[in-house]
Amino acid sequence: MTESREFDKSEYKKVPLKEINKSHISQKIHSFGWVYNRRNAGQVGCFINIFAQYKILKCLYPHKIDTDNLTRWTSMDFYGVVKENFTKDGAEVEFHIDHYDVRKIAPSFPVNKDTQAFVLLEKGHLALRMPERMFFLKARSHMLRCFREFFYEKEFTEITPPTLVQTQVEGGSTLFKLNYFGKEAYLTQSSQLYLETVVPVAMKAYCIASSYRAEKSNTTRHLTEYTHVEAELADICFEDLLNVIEDMVYTVVTDFYEKMKGEILELYPYYEFFEFKRPFKRISYEDAIKYFNDVGYKKDNGLDFVSGDDIPDAAEVFLVKSYADNTPLFLTNFETAAKPFYMRTTADPKYTESTDLLFPNIGEILGGSMRKEDYQELVDGLRSEGIDPKPYYWYTDMAQYGPCSHGGFGLGFERLLVGLMRWKNVVKGCLYPRFVTRCYP
Repeated sequence: MTESREFDKSEYKKVPLKEINKSHISQKIHSFGWVYNRRNAGQVGCFINIFAQYKILKCLYPHKIDTDNLTRWTSMDFYGVVKENFTKDGAEVEFHIDHYDVRKIAPSFPVNKDTQAFVLLEKGHLALRMPERMFFLKARSHMLRCFREFFYEKEFTEITPPTLVQTQVEGGSTLFKLNYFGKEAYLTQSSQLYLETVVPVAMKAYCIASSYRAEKSNTTRHLTEYTHVEAELADICFEDLLNVIEDMVYTVVTDFYEKMKGEILELYPYYEFFEFKRPFKRISYEDAIKYFNDVGYKKDNGLDFVSGDDIPDAAEVFLVKSYADNTPLFLTNFETAAKPFYMRTTADPKYTESTDLLFPNIGEILGGSMRKEDYQELVDGLRSEGIDPKPYYWYTDMAQYGPCSHGGFGLGFERLLVGLMRWKNVVKGCLYPRFVTRCYP
């Protein structure tokens, strides 16, 4: 559809909407965007806010228009002259439209700020056009960039490991199984083992990839597919590992705030920025059990915590708030019996050189450990979990051909983003979330 009168477009220079600024004042410009909102303003004409690439351009068309033919999210080409903006609405310039061509009139938009959460999931492709979901797209992109910049500065090598596998890392009960040309295969739970094969060459390696867990955990912090930030390092000790994790999280959060501060405050004017102090506090698993009992924090069934108990989500959040004053907290040295075969033990074989990093409001966001480097220990560990070591030859070979002290970690990207933004559910950190009851669109 085209605004009707004949119009010579040849004098108008094509400029992306995002790039239109004061340097274009008095110039004839052609651009493209979507109608964000519009209102007729009597004899003045019609004010139209046009959107593209996260920017809204204030426009004035000198005639009244039929708003039914220029609905929200209608796509349009527009031609006009950039003018100074003399009002106090904060717009950098005011674009005076001489002519516009409608590419397609959009139907009534079915999503608004009052739309229920379930409908927002069903209409997720359209909800992306709401301010909070627009912010999510930028926030997620910037945080991924912050991670990659950290790893680049620290000279990590990025790898792209396979996600179709025939091995397991975190136990068979959480594997998604599939038929791979007549053979059983799985969606990966973690890329850790592949990263371990790279460190004898790279010393430090990382990946940012999807991992999958077939856990029937329908909670506000569990996903069946999530973005996994994983890294492995050679020739380190447990203290080194904790320091690298702390440096990474502190740097990423600091850089994220620096990049996004203005947009955070624009959307959430009363947002309170976290102020994390280094070093992060630490507490061992056994000391955490003792702390719960000392302060009278009970399990859900009203009983005291005892050694061997799993520390649930709510208890993690309590520990961060009460023990660490709502700052990140390393929970360390979990019992060997509760951890996977590959984790190295401390001098006391009952415990592992392991850690979870607990984050305010959400609890665990990261798990890491030192890895076993003894060949027989790895083989015995696999067998103890009912796993045939033979298909893992490529992994156990690392303990034959020049083993060294090494360790690594995996961070749930969505949990960090959601915890940092104080969103209530991890699904808000995903483009199209996958959880127990959802595998579409």
